[in-house]
Amino acid sequence: MKKLHVQRYSASNKQTWDTFVSDVEAHSILFYRDFMEYHSDRFQDYSLLVFQEKKLIAIFPANIDGEGIVHSHQGLSYGGLLFKPFTSLALRLEAYIFTLKFLEEKHVSDLFVKEIPQCYSNDSSNRLIFQWLNGTCIRTDIYSYLPKAFYQKPNRNRLRYLEKVRDLNIVVKPMESYSEFWEHVLIPNLKQRFEVNPVHTVDEIEGLANQFNKQIRLYGAHQSDSIRAGVVLFIHRDVVHAQYSAGDEGRSDGSLDYLIDFVIKKYNSAKIFSFGTSSEDQGKQVNGGLLYWKESFRSVHDVQHFFNIKTANHTALINRLR
Repeated sequence: MKKLHVQRYSASNKQTWDTFVSDVEAHSILFYRDFMEYHSDRFQDYSLLVFQEKKLIAIFPANIDGEGIVHSHQGLSYGGLLFKPFTSLALRLEAYIFTLKFLEEKHVSDLFVKEIPQCYSNDSSNRLIFQWLNGTCIRTDIYSYLPKAFYQKPNRNRLRYLEKVRDLNIVVKPMESYSEFWEHVLIPNLKQRFEVNPVHTVDEIEGLANQFNKQIRLYGAHQSDSIRAGVVLFIHRDVVHAQYSAGDEGRSDGSLDYLIDFVIKKYNSAKIFSFGTSSEDQGKQVNGGLLYWKESFRSVHDVQHFFNIKTANHTALINRLR
């Protein structure tokens, strides 16, 4: 096998990086440089490119913290080494060996990886590789989604809410401005229910939506021109992810349920529909109410693991494939 080499990402690699992202098996708009760099002031980039001679075979979106530990990028929901479809296990093993050797030579002792949920990729070999590397699982989150063309109707409890909303003259439509949803629905909802703020400020999400105007969409459920509920969708190649969804204080009338039912029906025939995680407190607890709400739309579940890997353990992969 031709020898690999690893190098740090620089701005001169942007086009090469983004072209590769478009073709990876676990496609996500989160991996494009324009998305990653909207919060470059918060994270010191340590992204890597892995080449086989002159051919790019893998990329690793990453940052380094103040203690010299490298993370699959902490500003993203998932990560790790990204490969194109049908990359052989032998080449994946080599890529991990050379990446970890590179980090070890840079005096990085630990690598933290947020696993890519399985709904984004049919290849689960990363889990095997992390086990072979003696990686320590430090966190496990539950992750909910609807397989492609899976949705028919929600459960009976959710159907009752959809029946209630029929007389409210709710109209669902795409929205260009995010401020009304952010200020009047999303922020109050997250504060009241979870005591948190949105990950993105309204300026950040609008900036990203301007750059990714086909991939980031906001839909609102309106009653008499007043917004009752909203959902922000991140539209990847194979997956549509509900990044934010919230209803106003009167959401028990079914307005949010009506909106979610609408967008699932719009997208699920062609793409997997991701609800994301229901875990809280660094994966130590599951929000039962939130999880049931997702289950009421007939979601299925996977788990997302978080691993701590010692870079010196790259030797554990040698001779694993006979």
